[in-house]
Amino acid sequence: MTERNCVSYTTMIMGLIQKGFWSEGIWVFRDMRYFGVGPNEVTMVNVISAYLHCGGIKVDKLLHGLVLKIGVMDFVHVSTNLLHLYCLGGCLRDAMMLFSEMPEKNVVSWNVMLNGYSKAGLVDLAKDVFEQIVDKDVVSWGTIIDGYLQAARLNDAVEIYRDMLYTGMRPNDVMIVDFLSTCGQVMSNFEGRQFHGVAVKMGFDLLDFIQATIIHFYAACGEVDLARLQFEVGNKDHVACWNALIAGLVRNRKIDEARHLFDQMPARDVFSWSSMISGYSQSEQPDLALELFHEMLAIGVKPNEITMVSVVSSIATLGTLKEGRWAHDYICKNSIPLNDNLSAALIDMYAKCASVNDALELFNQIREKAVDVSPWNAIICGLAMHGHAQLSLHIFSDMLRQNIKPNSITFIGVLSACCHAGLVEAGEQHFQNMTKLHDVKPNIKHYGCMVDLFGRAGRLIEAEELIRSMSMEADIIIWGTLLAACRTHGNTEIGERAAENLARVEPSHGPSRVLLSNIYADAGKWDDAFLTRQAMRSRGLTRTTAYSGVV
Repeated sequence: MTERNCVSYTTMIMGLIQKGFWSEGIWVFRDMRYFGVGPNEVTMVNVISAYLHCGGIKVDKLLHGLVLKIGVMDFVHVSTNLLHLYCLGGCLRDAMMLFSEMPEKNVVSWNVMLNGYSKAGLVDLAKDVFEQIVDKDVVSWGTIIDGYLQAARLNDAVEIYRDMLYTGMRPNDVMIVDFLSTCGQVMSNFEGRQFHGVAVKMGFDLLDFIQATIIHFYAACGEVDLARLQFEVGNKDHVACWNALIAGLVRNRKIDEARHLFDQMPARDVFSWSSMISGYSQSEQPDLALELFHEMLAIGVKPNEITMVSVVSSIATLGTLKEGRWAHDYICKNSIPLNDNLSAALIDMYAKCASVNDALELFNQIREKAVDVSPWNAIICGLAMHGHAQLSLHIFSDMLRQNIKPNSITFIGVLSACCHAGLVEAGEQHFQNMTKLHDVKPNIKHYGCMVDLFGRAGRLIEAEELIRSMSMEADIIIWGTLLAACRTHGNTEIGERAAENLARVEPSHGPSRVLLSNIYADAGKWDDAFLTRQAMRSRGLTRTTAYSGVV
């Protein structure tokens, strides 16, 4: 064409975008702007749509400015697409400002704003938007329900679902899958069975992906027999159903049954192999996991990042650094995405193979990209395990500055670091901050770290008081740690109470009686030491050749 105008450019852009050539459409738009041809509302609807499909390009404010400049903001399709662009980029404040200023809103506009809040986990704000929608469609209902399900608020989702039914609207297959998946995640057997019934009533259970979801639900709830039954009545040609049952058997620690089913599969995909390898890794059979992995490679199946997490974890269990470096090299050479879980597995592997420098080098390579807490946990725990307490705590502080939320595993590493370095006051502060600042409820491992910390410092009264304040029953490790500290510091009185409680938790535990006898002997109470040994013999308790408790 010798002369191109707005109509010719827009027609070309529309044609490219309708065929899915998003980047090409954007290049034509840039060419249009370069030659000074002004776009209209149709141009902008299509261009914004193209940018929606090209993630990672931050142009929302530039496009917003252009829309205002050329005066097409009043067109609802333009403003709605721009709203969608803001929501997709996580700019919810800008999205809400735009939404409140829109002169006209249709149901799509409302649904876009609703989806923006739901995807960001701001379900209560999403509910406020939802209640303002006059003409709610199935997308409106599905979006708010999905928001509640993603937040694991099943009861709220069910309540909204009932309101939807009351209006005469019916669920679609995606909604039923979402409900069944969440019921499996929170192990809500009753509600899951109800939605299985809905799937049967509406004929959705004939769909392959729904069959796999139902199998997954029953297995997740521990109903392995019902999962098997669903598998038997389902489509045996659908590999996802096989995978769901294998994963379910693995989850329920039926590894041999899972392997038997795996061997029967008419066809396997990468998820089949990954589930079985993960099963061996989780059941502390790392040799079998690696054997199956090499068999997978031998027949030409390429592993993904999920497979490699299990493989690297198995190598970490075995402590074979050479094979760990080979696995890391394989990941890099085959362009397997190094997501946060895989990064954490590699860091953990290097730490457990006593190669702290490799762990630190990898962590420093990925720390700026990490959005999840898992890689940070791996390096914090790994450094603490090897006695690098100060560096571990420094990285923890850096993590907080990056606004990454710690979890219970983080604090096991932090408290272990304090324990190794004898930082009692710092350990107490971190233990208190768990609940006060980070909303992390201490579990028995955290209490174990604190008892060890107090015990090493000789603060046995505080250690015992902490045990008494626990919301859960102290286990053999907690009382054993206190008893060992009493031996170290020669505290007979607390040692007797620790031994009594340990005997109550584990009556046949011989090593605790040996420790108590040694405490008496160290204090010169030979009669008590003799009586303790005599009681051991009368009960048939024996001293084991070695005993180690690791918190």
